[in-house]
Amino acid sequence: MDLDTITVSDFKTYFRRDFPYAPDDANFCSNSDTYIFDEDITKAFGEAKMMLNQALFSSDDGITIAYQYLTAHYLVHDINTGLQGVESTGNNPVSSRSVGSVSESYSIPQRYLDDPQLSFFTNTGYGMKYLSLILPALAGNVGSVCGATNP
Repeated sequence: MDLDTITVSDFKTYFRRDFPYAPDDANFCSNSDTYIFDEDITKAFGEAKMMLNQALFSSDDGITIAYQYLTAHYLVHDINTGLQGVESTGNNPVSSRSVGSVSESYSIPQRYLDDPQLSFFTNTGYGMKYLSLILPALAGNVGSVCGATNP
C-alpha cells in the first residue's frame, strides 16, 4: 500500500475529536502552542512511515489504521517535545503517582517496558493502541523436532 495516499484530511477525519486542529485562519507563530497544524501532522506522517512494517498486516485497512495510530503517537511526542524546546527530556511510563489524596496507578507489562523498541510506544495512548494492533503479528510459534542427519 502507498502510504502517501493517506492525507492530512484523512487523519483529521479519523481523529476528529482527539486534537485541537488549527482553523484555516490561524497564524502558525502566534497560536503554535494552542493548535495542531497541518505541518505537524505531515511531520508525524514522515516519522510513522519510517517505522511502519506493512508486512505485519493482512489488509490495506489494517495498514491504514495502524499508520493513523502510529502517526498520532509521533504527533503527540513531537508536540510535547516542541513545547519543552531545548529543555525536553525523555519520559518513562508512569506506574504510580500521588498528589495529596489522589493517586493514579497502572501497569504496563514488563516485557514491553524491557524491550528497547516497544517501550517507546508505551508513552502515549496512541502508541499503546498501535502496540495492540501489531503485537498479535509479532508472536510466533516455535517447535523443535527430534532427529539426526546421515554422514
